[in-house]
Amino acid sequence: MEGMRSKIRVATVVIVSAWIGILALYGLLKPISNGCIMTYMYPTYVPISTNGGVSSAKYGLYLYHEGWKKIDFNQHLKQLNGVPILFIPGNGGSYKQVRSLAAECDRAYQGGPLEQAFYQEASLTPEEGGKYMDMTGFQLPNQYSRRLDWFTVDLEGEHSAMDGRILEEHTEYVVYAIHRILDQYEESHAAREKEGAAAYGSMPKSVILVGHSMGGFVARAALIHPRLRKAAVETVLTLSTPHQSPPVALQPSLGHYFSQVNEEWRKGYEVQTTQTGHYVSDPLLSRVVVVSISGGYNDYQSELLLRGQEQLG
Repeated sequence: MEGMRSKIRVATVVIVSAWIGILALYGLLKPISNGCIMTYMYPTYVPISTNGGVSSAKYGLYLYHEGWKKIDFNQHLKQLNGVPILFIPGNGGSYKQVRSLAAECDRAYQGGPLEQAFYQEASLTPEEGGKYMDMTGFQLPNQYSRRLDWFTVDLEGEHSAMDGRILEEHTEYVVYAIHRILDQYEESHAAREKEGAAAYGSMPKSVILVGHSMGGFVARAALIHPRLRKAAVETVLTLSTPHQSPPVALQPSLGHYFSQVNEEWRKGYEVQTTQTGHYVSDPLLSRVVVVSISGGYNDYQSELLLRGQEQLG
């Protein structure tokens, strides 16, 4: 009888443990509902002429246009007067991945700002630090003053997460692309003046960078590149980017390049002083705003700890 009770206890423990294990496994593996909605677009990629050179011949630069109608590329470039944004794809990514972001931005520009109630609901709660935010005097314009001009770089779908030398080549080309974009606005402005068109819009002095995955790291690497023009980039948005270290350091050059860039970023937040301690200038990156957005629960390739920037500045 005693032996039977002992067997029952063991069986009960096994069954309960099995159920707990199954429930835990289900909690880990159950699909998480996708909060995104489908976007629809009619993409046209306008090629930007580039000068001769090793990197510029290997890669490409495009301006995105949303719309199903056929356009004249030269005339379209001549009308450039918006805010330039450069999209940088990630490991094995395509320059065409810019289409969703660019198409939605175009719709937002055409439709104008949303209802004021949306911004009130999206504002910070008192617990989040919005206790003293007063939205009563907040007035929305009927139309945005400037559209966003989305550019994108074609990096040949190279696997930048595998080799630091590829990352360096991508960084070199992104720096070149930033300068080429700013030069294109000057060329477009000069072409309009030559035709006698009335001057409108202001000449952009900087380019916003948006990088996906390893493209976000390339954006940060471009910011500390010695050949980048001063104040050419002041805003960076990274999406699911491993900032602190590569997810898989297959090549020593990859880990070395990450360490080199992150060290330069730490120095970029240091106040410039003389040997005697006298103030010289503000930190080199003091005017740069970086926003890092993680991939969420479904991002298994770039872990949350790698996406943080807390230790970089």
